[in-house]
Amino acid sequence: MTNLQKNEIIQLIEMEKPKLGSYTAVATKCGVSKSTISNIISGKHDNIKPKMWLSIGYTLGYNSTEWQTAETFDFRKIHSLCNDVKNEHLFRILSAKAGMGKSTALEFYADVKNDRKNKTQEENNIFYIRCREWSGRKFLTELCISLGIDPENSKTDELGEKVSKFFINRSAYNPILIVDEADKLKDSAIRWFIHFENENKNITGCLLSGTEYLEKRIRDGVRLKKQGYDEIESRFRRTYVKLIGSREADVNAICEANGIFEKTIQSRIFTECNPTPVIINKQSVKVVTDIRNIQGKIARELRIKQSA
Repeated sequence: MTNLQKNEIIQLIEMEKPKLGSYTAVATKCGVSKSTISNIISGKHDNIKPKMWLSIGYTLGYNSTEWQTAETFDFRKIHSLCNDVKNEHLFRILSAKAGMGKSTALEFYADVKNDRKNKTQEENNIFYIRCREWSGRKFLTELCISLGIDPENSKTDELGEKVSKFFINRSAYNPILIVDEADKLKDSAIRWFIHFENENKNITGCLLSGTEYLEKRIRDGVRLKKQGYDEIESRFRRTYVKLIGSREADVNAICEANGIFEKTIQSRIFTECNPTPVIINKQSVKVVTDIRNIQGKIARELRIKQSA
């Protein structure tokens, strides 16, 4: 269960209380103890299993027809990375295989799918953009628009200056720029980050995210002495953050978040996804490297349940 899912269910409990008159009545309706509801409301969630959360949620009208994201090892690693980049004003690169959940985790961190009205000023200084095959000018134009900056009648350098000034003006709130699918950007767009780091060092955090091609492209650019690539790799500390994939425990969590609680089915889904061994802390662990594969298997099981 993600915190977002839990918060949605807590809101349903709070909405139900005035209708029924008390939390005790809500607990009765949900078929759980009063202490369970009390613990949920007071934030004592450690001993409440995902199955219990969803049981309460479904009773109160929670809609989980959309794909639900689980807080897997990689999901938490990405959020921890974002926090470090933001709070310590780092420039870093996340480079991992397609289908490992990078964009989903980054979108959750940036909160692009949710209402920000209850966010603090610092939380509101998380800026996310998903790239396409953009040139430098097109990228800066789209970035300006996403930041609420008018790009009209501005030269390319002026667009970059406007973006830098935007983040400098927010330096008190530890702003972060998250650039997703950065591997799709043209060389001129990639080179702009040299200037951005020059002007925002120790002020702004910046995370570039992309497939393994992002790392290969930069390393090849350095090796072939392409313009700007050695500077780019230096600005981002020649470090490429990796993900491991979904362990069996992660697959089980994804299953439970989407309504599959039977251990035998969870185990079968993990096996059918053809997990591959990786070394973690000097131990061999099997992982699934494409979450889309897991999604397909879960969707099949849910269809079987619905038709039964």
